[in-house]
Amino acid sequence: MKRAKVHRMAAPSVAVVALMAFSNPAWAQQSTAQTAENPPQGKPSTDTGELEEIIVTGARAALGSAQAIKRNADQIVDSVQAEDIGKLPDANTIEALQRITGVQIQRRYGEGATDFDHRTQPAVTVRGLTQTLNLMDGRAVFSAAGSRSFDLEGIPPELLAGIDVYKNPPASMIEGGVGGAINLRTRLPFDAPDQIVSATVKGNYYDRADKFGGSASALYSDREQTGVGEMGFLLNAVYGKSDYRQDAILVGQQAAVPAGVIANAPSNAKVPLGLQIYDDNGDRERIGVAGAYQWRINSDLMVTSQVQYTKYKFDRTGAYYYPIDNSSTPAPTPGAAFTFGSDGYATSGSISNQIFEAGRFDQALDTDSTNATFNVSWATTSHLTMKFDAQYMKSRYDADRNGLVLSLHQKTGETGFTGPNQSIIDFDLRGDTPVWNVRNPALLTNVSNYTVPFIADSLTRNDADQTALAYDVDYDNSGSFFNRLRAGARYTDSNITLRGTWNGVCLYRNAADPSCSAPDGTPLPPLSQYPQLFKSGPSANFFDGRTLPGGVLYPEFLPGSGLWNSLGSTYALLGAQRKLSFSPADITTLNEKTVAGYVTADYETELIGMPVDGNVGVRLAQTKLTSTGTQFNANGTTQQIATDKSYLSPLPSFNIRFRPTDEFQIRGAYSKAITRPNFDQLSTNLTLNAANQINPLTGRPSASQGNPNLDPIKSDNYDLTAEWYFSSTGSLTAGLFYKETNGFIFGDNVVRTYDGRAYDTATSANAGGGSIKGFEVAYQQFFDFLPGLFSGLGFQANYTYAYSAVDFTTHDASGNPITTLRPLEKLSRHSYNLVGLYEKGPVSARLAWNWRGPYFDTTTGSGANGTMQYQKAYSTLDASVSVDLSRHVAVTVDAVNLTNSMSVTYIDTPGQPLQYTLNDRRFGISVRATY
Repeated sequence: MKRAKVHRMAAPSVAVVALMAFSNPAWAQQSTAQTAENPPQGKPSTDTGELEEIIVTGARAALGSAQAIKRNADQIVDSVQAEDIGKLPDANTIEALQRITGVQIQRRYGEGATDFDHRTQPAVTVRGLTQTLNLMDGRAVFSAAGSRSFDLEGIPPELLAGIDVYKNPPASMIEGGVGGAINLRTRLPFDAPDQIVSATVKGNYYDRADKFGGSASALYSDREQTGVGEMGFLLNAVYGKSDYRQDAILVGQQAAVPAGVIANAPSNAKVPLGLQIYDDNGDRERIGVAGAYQWRINSDLMVTSQVQYTKYKFDRTGAYYYPIDNSSTPAPTPGAAFTFGSDGYATSGSISNQIFEAGRFDQALDTDSTNATFNVSWATTSHLTMKFDAQYMKSRYDADRNGLVLSLHQKTGETGFTGPNQSIIDFDLRGDTPVWNVRNPALLTNVSNYTVPFIADSLTRNDADQTALAYDVDYDNSGSFFNRLRAGARYTDSNITLRGTWNGVCLYRNAADPSCSAPDGTPLPPLSQYPQLFKSGPSANFFDGRTLPGGVLYPEFLPGSGLWNSLGSTYALLGAQRKLSFSPADITTLNEKTVAGYVTADYETELIGMPVDGNVGVRLAQTKLTSTGTQFNANGTTQQIATDKSYLSPLPSFNIRFRPTDEFQIRGAYSKAITRPNFDQLSTNLTLNAANQINPLTGRPSASQGNPNLDPIKSDNYDLTAEWYFSSTGSLTAGLFYKETNGFIFGDNVVRTYDGRAYDTATSANAGGGSIKGFEVAYQQFFDFLPGLFSGLGFQANYTYAYSAVDFTTHDASGNPITTLRPLEKLSRHSYNLVGLYEKGPVSARLAWNWRGPYFDTTTGSGANGTMQYQKAYSTLDASVSVDLSRHVAVTVDAVNLTNSMSVTYIDTPGQPLQYTLNDRRFGISVRATY
């Protein structure tokens, strides 16, 4: 199935690159991206030599094709290639990206993914920046979540031929990514020489969830000569379903204990305010369909049309069990034994006055995107080629959320010191995994102890569409210093509508109250009146069965067809009312138009006998934004408002390559880049509070508003690389990079004038800048020189060092400036990949280790808002083995997270742990047939 004859020359050539991409009957991958505006490939070596017949197999071809793209590109790019149809090296699009130098990913809910509550924060960073441009076949794409990013985790990897990461994009590439660009490449019928029919069926097992999932994909592609030219058709379809379970233990922020409270405690002793558990489970569904049509009318004229449709559903059940009313004063149990770390934080002990609540906060996400494109390329003369490209993209983002709380409080106003049903927690954080329990477990499972104090609902209904038109010209000026001239223009018109609600209702024994204004002492509704609204927890063998083995109660919703209907029935049972419509304050409407043009020139010369080539260019991008919303006045009146914002961005770029030998080259690159603010940051909705409610610190009333006047984030990007290519699949490369950024967006308090009056306005602002610098090293090789079976061994390794420093100035409630210096979020200073490969005869295998060092994660969430929260070093080990049963049929087994890695976050210092998280190990088997 994998074998295909190609020819290897003494030095690489265009023919070799093309053969590597297209000779495989299974159509293993493509050598270049089929894009409308993708930067062209660099000039290959023109050396010739004796032809040598070799056998190209899937992994070798994938490595060779990715290496050829990197080597021959006229810019700095790294790639991941599919080893066969429907076979990226990893089972998840985001996870495949982690193998590239300089790329780091987030893992959530068992996969490479972003957190549900932070959908505008991408799961992928390139050299520390999440602000990357997402492309599909060279065209910009984004989802309707409210960010500028495409929902990469929703893309079935079976649709892709490869992924390219452009780290210092030239002027010819679409603007929009200070971190670079990620290009998803799909397949075209002319990429394969003949008809292809392929199908893959895969089954997965998720050990913590103890459930099965899987996927099925099929591809048909054909091309044939007709009386009016050659035509090609392709159809690719994918369906996949996966499950997950995520167990987490949270340790409350630790607070100082007065001297003498704990015997023999150090002078800096600190004790947790409480402990809790997160018990998450759910499933994902992915649907993808890609169709393509190509018509080569003659050698000078070709038409290409593509449509891609993706649908992603994510259903999450989130159960939480946590102490309520744990104030800033810790409550160590009198006489209990404690142990402490060297920095004074408790590592074991007991805490009292803990009264628990159980919360259920589920989410149902349903999103889809359609991307339709039409491209015409024609050579008007032997030197001049023109391209016209049209794109229409549409995206929908729907999310339903619920909330229901059970409490061991009986009345409002009770505290952990005054209420009944208090527990004592014993905890121990010293072993391989943390553990905590209560001394009175029967209290936590007694229905008569619980009340039902709160229910909530939330709706999100976002829509986005974009029309893009582009025109490019390419002039071959071979023989001159500027041997290639290119120019182009692009126009986009985007419409974005964001709609979101949040509605919470407090429940009392005799009434439901959205204002939650009942006085202290008001009785809460007993759970015993609603036996339908609880279930037993935690999940079986939660955190390996040592925490809360006596059980707890979780909230449960009434049965229904989907989250929203189930929630409606539960609301009715409790005598409360959901929010069923969007008010003006819930809606943001945006229209953005851009016009961009570029000019670039490729050059080629010699310097003291050494070939030198590269390109220089500039892109001008004009952005015009209109944000429409509502002004809410203190007297209850409203009025529609609209804000216009326009800016021009000049974006020069320069690339140079020195080639001292055919195998060795040195690159330098510089560019300017921008990332426009996320759509959800550009709302013009304005709330003016009463003018007589004065901030005593400033003498001004308050207001709140989004900020449609935000400027784009900007960066200056510098790269220097050295690259040695010693075989078609062997290379050693290293690079230095430096980015200077400004315009990062933070929440702020600023003074704005509305209707002639100055207000202290809570908003967002371009408040920060900084730098990212570091280096990357990568090595790959198949050891063909080894004897016998050992000649199938191969190895990949890469390492990235990245240092960041960002300073930003915001203002406190008094208007005083506060300057903060900190690293970028989500950026590990150190990260590396080690991948062992084997491919010989019908067998191929892969063992991949990914490691990233500790990093600054966030300052929000996990019950510790306002603190510096860090992620400890984290690693995963994945493996796969494939066997070709025949020329057409292959079987693959794979495993993800073999080491059952535990993710750990901490506050300020590793001695103050915050959250321990365990996810599934994933085991899979697939059968692929290709004819």
